Amino acid sequence: MTRASERLVVVLSERLAKTTDRAIRTVVRHRGPAIAAAGDALRAEHPGSDPAQLVRIAFARRSWHLAGTGAASAIPAVVPGPGTLAEVGAALGDVALLTAAQVELILLGAHVFGRPLADRDARLLDVLLVLGLDVGAVRLRRGGNVEALGTRFRADELQGARADALSASVSGRLALQVTGRLARRRAHIILGREIPLLGIGLAAGYNLRSTRGLGHETTRFFQHIA
Repeated sequence: MTRASERLVVVLSERLAKTTDRAIRTVVRHRGPAIAAAGDALRAEHPGSDPAQLVRIAFARRSWHLAGTGAASAIPAVVPGPGTLAEVGAALGDVALLTAAQVELILLGAHVFGRPLADRDARLLDVLLVLGLDVGAVRLRRGGNVEALGTRFRADELQGARADALSASVSGRLALQVTGRLARRRAHIILGREIPLLGIGLAAGYNLRSTRGLGHETTRFFQHIA
């Protein structure tokens, strides 16, 4: 990577980290009732399915939609020059949409696994831990333990009032680490999207694969701490 490209990655990463953090907190704060209703509708649509199966269905459905929006947002790059500039703006918008959608899916997973979305501080911590698994900042350990920020937390610390207290003490620092890693990964994807035509496939493929991969981590996390 050239120095100019590396500087662009740094600039994009800083902007994306702020956008990602804002999207996470907005969804957790305001979308809980709608997400819970969607989870209940999904459960009614698939009676007899366990939470892991419901999570898999939800992520699979949404991944195709997000692949389509990713492809559409990369179309401006087909036109060199002005099109490339327009594509950067479209890519930033697509990342915001992708983040919001993926956070909604994680929260839907929390709901079908029996974790109340009205408990917003605890659910913010859930979202950050699942995203942290995806970017390698969080690890699952034996006995239901979860390792983040160099500390192991027991499964019972992620339940009820104890999860609220833990969220208050670690979510700020964890958010900086997780959003920073996720932003840098997505900044590299945005640069790749600038390649005419190939960028369309890259954008669609990233949205599809990242959403499905996150679905796997969502199930792993909630099963692990159950």
